[in-house]
Amino acid sequence: MKRLILLIPILFIGISLQAQVNTKVNLSFEDKVQTWLTENNVPGVSVGIIEEGKIKYVKAFGEIQKGVPAEVNSIFNIASMTKPVVTMLTLKLVEEGKWKLDEPLFHYWVDPDVKDEPYHKILTTRHVLNHQTGFTNWRSGHPTKKLTFDFEPGTQYHYSGEGFEYLRKVLERKFKKPLEKLLDSLIFKPIGMENTQYWNESIDTLRLARCHDANGNDYNFSYKTSVLAAGNLLSTTEDYCKFLIYVMNGAGLSQNLYDDMLNPKTTGNEHAPRGLGWEIIKDLPNGEYAIEHGGVNTGMWSMSFILPKSQRGIVVLTNGDGGALLYSNIIKEAFAEGETIINYIMGVSPREMVTLSDEVLERYTGDWLDSDGREHTIVKGDGVLKFSGEGLPNVTLYPESENKFFLKGFDVQFEFTNSDSFTLISAGNIDWTAKKVK
Repeated sequence: MKRLILLIPILFIGISLQAQVNTKVNLSFEDKVQTWLTENNVPGVSVGIIEEGKIKYVKAFGEIQKGVPAEVNSIFNIASMTKPVVTMLTLKLVEEGKWKLDEPLFHYWVDPDVKDEPYHKILTTRHVLNHQTGFTNWRSGHPTKKLTFDFEPGTQYHYSGEGFEYLRKVLERKFKKPLEKLLDSLIFKPIGMENTQYWNESIDTLRLARCHDANGNDYNFSYKTSVLAAGNLLSTTEDYCKFLIYVMNGAGLSQNLYDDMLNPKTTGNEHAPRGLGWEIIKDLPNGEYAIEHGGVNTGMWSMSFILPKSQRGIVVLTNGDGGALLYSNIIKEAFAEGETIINYIMGVSPREMVTLSDEVLERYTGDWLDSDGREHTIVKGDGVLKFSGEGLPNVTLYPESENKFFLKGFDVQFEFTNSDSFTLISAGNIDWTAKKVK
């Protein structure tokens, strides 16, 4: 699960906000979904709409696997949309007096990689939920291949799946139960999320959405996935809508704790700063605000948000690497402020393209292997580079200097150290690195 969950195609913010917006959800996207599926090589999508605080609409389009139509009860890997679920579990434990946001986690467990680093003694749950642990996203992407503190917890922002995994191991030791049992008793059963679970052998695999690349080809991954606090939860659109309504209605938290959750603490994106476990967008028309989180695994892209003041929301689950392009279109069509929300999530700064010679562009062409073991290819286009590979849509890289390239509508930069290596920077953070193999 990469920070690329935020790579949503946009038209850069240049719009003026309306004084009034239509608070009804527009279902006209139904007539365009099949075209968007085809254009973006995404086999299937499931959409859930919340209106007036209730589930108004759930519908699936396309296929979840070859020859198997997408249905309203189709199950998707929701990737990093798992994190808000684990967040609400954690806050529930805090509300019940069984857990403390600001207690150092080393009282219960210490990762062997950081046992000799003094910062492990100040790391707290709040740091995890705010993505201020000091950890990279995944240790596999760190130059040392080990978990380490890149900064003092609480002083900076860096999106981190490792932080949530640290918290999972601490909670499991404290409560002597696996994460899935804690979630089942405190979240899934009370809310009625009957089709939400981690992988187990009893799941009907014909209901599971398969992962597909940017050309619509099945990755042929195993159905079996591990239990993570950072991702891999399996759910349906309807179940996740139930979860969002639960959050919209206060989640059984005290007003002080709920306000703490929604109070932006970090500014990885000035338009969508992070509270506890969520991104918060506050400057929408009519005093509206959005609580949102997306998710991405290779071959699976998803997005969700609620607008608490007007009691609206959406869940979009897709099974292809082109899914961000698809759900962006759906959201902009369905909500009067949808384009604004998409724009604010991204917070992309304008960039200017420069002209490079074919000789310079040729330096970067070839086959690449990233720090997560995924294969990518870069070829030369007309003054640009064309990128394709696992986990991302097929995209064009535009030069802004001799060694730096950007994606239009994406908060992403490819920075080449030399002709044989580059770093992918997402929302200001190093996401992964890659080496040329051919």
